[in-house]
Amino acid sequence: MSKIHTFDFEYDHDYILIGIHTTLNDYRLAYFLNKELKLFLKRFKDNLDFPLKQCSFPFYLYEDKASFITWSMISNKFISTNSVQSNTNLFDEETKIRFLIPEKNKVDYFIKINGFIKDENLENILTKIKEAEKIITSYTIDPYTLKSRDNLIF
Repeated sequence: MSKIHTFDFEYDHDYILIGIHTTLNDYRLAYFLNKELKLFLKRFKDNLDFPLKQCSFPFYLYEDKASFITWSMISNKFISTNSVQSNTNLFDEETKIRFLIPEKNKVDYFIKINGFIKDENLENILTKIKEAEKIITSYTIDPYTLKSRDNLIF
């Protein structure tokens, strides 16, 4: 008779999560966030990869060593286009969209802030993000309301 051992691990999602709706590309959004919030978001050398789902998400990072705050910006959408053979045309293209957080499929990008920020500073951050060019809206999201919140562990 063998015993089954289980290990339950619960990750503490202790960060601020902001959802952004925009038509901007990731590099343009990073530029505007850097300009408006006085950040230095830089494209991380690797994307956040999910090999089983066959998708990859652009990832930007800024570590403010003075305030001990880490800013991350990540795309919520991965769009892949594959050529497929069909009966009607010699080649057709099939487009698939995968989401980092599927339950928030209207959100284009997430900003994850690790570190302490006062509530009034957070409101100021949200206001500045909304004022940036071509930002439709931005708002905070409670990570505990997300089923796929573990995708934000990076």
